[in-house]
This record gives sequence, C-alpha cells and structure tokens, in this order.
Amino acid sequence: MVMARFDGLNRREALAIAAGAAVLLRPDSMAAQSKVSYKSADPRRVEGLLIGSLIGDALGGPVEFQPPELVHALQGGPKQWLPGEPFGPQELAEARSRFALRGYQELRPVPESYGQWATDGPPGTLTDDSRHKMVLAHLLRSADARGQRTVGPGDLAQAYLTWGDREGAAPEHKTINQEWMEEVGYAAKWILGERELGVARPPERLWNGLPTCMGQMALLPLAAAFPGDPDGAFVAAFSLAFFDNGWGKDLNAGLVAALALALTLPDSLDNRRESWRLIIDAMLKTDPYGQAKVPWCERAASRWVRTADRIVEESHGEPARLFAALDEEFAETTKWEAQVPVVAMLAAAKLADYDPLASMQVCLEWGHDTDSYAQLLGAFMGALHGPEVFPKDVRDTVTKRMQAEYGESLSEWVALFSRPLTVTPA
Repeated sequence: MVMARFDGLNRREALAIAAGAAVLLRPDSMAAQSKVSYKSADPRRVEGLLIGSLIGDALGGPVEFQPPELVHALQGGPKQWLPGEPFGPQELAEARSRFALRGYQELRPVPESYGQWATDGPPGTLTDDSRHKMVLAHLLRSADARGQRTVGPGDLAQAYLTWGDREGAAPEHKTINQEWMEEVGYAAKWILGERELGVARPPERLWNGLPTCMGQMALLPLAAAFPGDPDGAFVAAFSLAFFDNGWGKDLNAGLVAALALALTLPDSLDNRRESWRLIIDAMLKTDPYGQAKVPWCERAASRWVRTADRIVEESHGEPARLFAALDEEFAETTKWEAQVPVVAMLAAAKLADYDPLASMQVCLEWGHDTDSYAQLLGAFMGALHGPEVFPKDVRDTVTKRMQAEYGESLSEWVALFSRPLTVTPA
C-alpha cells in the first residue's frame, strides 16, 4: 500500500465509499507518479472489461466504415431505423436478439493495416482496437521480465516499436504491422530521443494534431490496476498516452478513470442507472490536474457529456432521430476523433436504458467507426456486470480467435493487467 498524507475525504474517497471500498488516501504528488493505492481488482470484473472490449471490436469490425446501403443489405445485419420508429421494450428485446458476431467475407475480405489482418476473417476476428491493447500487454510483460513494474511513456513507445518482433509473432503479419506502425512509429522514436526527421517526428504531428480515440483503444485495461481509484487511473493513462493530442488526452484519461470506478460498483443490472450516473460523475469530476479550473475554456468531458444528453433528449426515444442528430453534430468531424466514441457510447446506452447488449447493438447500427464505439461501450458493460453479461458462445469465439491469430490469452491478460503498477511521466 502507498503511504500517503490524509487531507480528509475528497470526491475520490466518497466515490470509493459509495462503491463499498476502503477509504483512499491521496498521495502528496499524484502528478509525480501513479500507483495502485489500496486493493486488487476482482478478476471476474477485469475479465468482463477485457472481454467486453474485445467483443465490441469483433462485433463492429466487419461493418466499420462500410456504406450503409451495403450494411443494411446483409442478412441478419444491423437494422436500418426508419423515422417514427420508437425504441420501446419490444424494440430493446429485438436489438438484443440481433447481437451476433459475423465474418469479414462479405464487406471486408482483404486485410487492412488499421483493420483486420486476416483474409476473409471469420467471426471473432479483431482489429487495431484490440491490437493496441496487445501492445500494452507487451509493455507489462517486458516490465515483469525486468522485475520492476514501473513504466513510463518511453517504455510504451519502445513496446510499440518491438511488438511486431515479439516472441510468437506471426511471420505473415510482419509487412502489415510495419504499415500499421508507420505513423505511431515516428512519434515513438521521437519520444525515445531520435530527432532525424526521416525516421522520427513529434507526437504533436500524429493525425495532424487531432484529438483521437487512440488512448481509448490502447489504455482502457489500465483501469484494472487502479480499481476504485479514478485519480490514479487518470494519471497513469494521461502519463503514458504519448500518442494523444490536445484535450483528447484529458478526455481519454477520464474514461480510464471512470472504468476504474466501474470495476468496484454493484454489478446488478437492477442498479445500472445509478451505476452509470456514478460513472459519468467520475468522468466529469476526476481532475487531478485541475483542467476544469482553466479560465475561458470548457473542459472536454463536460461539453461532450452535455452533447450526448441533448441528443438523446431531442431524439424522443427514436433511433432514427438519434442517428440523424449524431450525423449532424459530427458532420465535419473525423469519426475517430476522441469525442465521437464517447458521445455515441453515452447516447446509445441511455437510449437503450443501459441494457448491455441492446446498447452495443444501437452503437453498431449508427455506423461509422463501429468497432471503436462498441469496444468502448463493451468495456464499461463488462466492467460493471462481469463477463456473463455477454453470450458464452460469443465470448468463446472471440477468445479462441485472439489466441489463434495473435497467441494472446484472455486469462493471462486478467492477471497481467490486474497486478500493481507504477506509472511515471516523461
């Protein structure tokens, strides 16, 4: 346990007490480093977070960025919602029944560097949303091999550069991994001190400085090392995210913070509305660096939570109106900017009354960057309710496919991500 100064109950401690946890003690200098502060995560809930994210990725991958007319023509595919159609109890049940994995043969048969790497990928095949987490796992295995679980952004940068050459890497992935790694590789080498512009470029150049969802793809599992400790999880994610730019780094770290709380909340579906209220509260109020106090600038999390609420309110319970409002809000936005998965997740979850499978299906049926939206929502649903909330055949398909294609084990991930971790800034 970290020895720390006690200043009286703050919001983080109050949230932990509400979740049935021990009182947390706040370190004197949370900005200096982030550590596990008081207890280990429940392995079942960590498994839920991980498998939920993987399932969401596999669910959305086959239709990611595909033309709506082709997606809606798929047999058993995502529903095309018409104006005036409500989302009541019957529609919720029907959305749950549509929750199913599909293969890539119909719309995405050819491997893509930022998508699936298998030709005619079968159901359960993963994309880069999960590969980023594999890089994080690679980082932690390297730290364990050194016998010291202290990591920083330079260590994560090195992990990105060496992941493709790890033991057990599939030889057929070598070329496509180089394509996938090109842009982040420039930034990783810069972080490690390289300044020759032919091989390294500043991280601020990544995606021309857009605040992207990369931290959401890579860093969600960090929450497992900080259960009930949103501030610690925030600092860990913020410190490691050399690839996140602008306010996207704050927004993405806030999601990891909220997941750290979700792991400790009551797992009953009967409590789901109150649980989501606390999750959103953690996103908004976990602020170890005082970003909400910056004058003249609204914090990103506040803006986008309010946007999601407004869109749901204006939809009047109709998915078609919800999707139209999302399209209008993000008409000039790259659909993998950091705010888009957040708004899509919150809006879909609220429309579907926080039902895990129906919410994820609604995310899928909006379209665009479907795997990124569903993997984020799946992580929260799994962290809250455990792996059993997802059908067993779906869980088995995804875990077996990950093992077969990448040699990664879900059970090993649960232990790997749950162990105490210290994260230091640059």
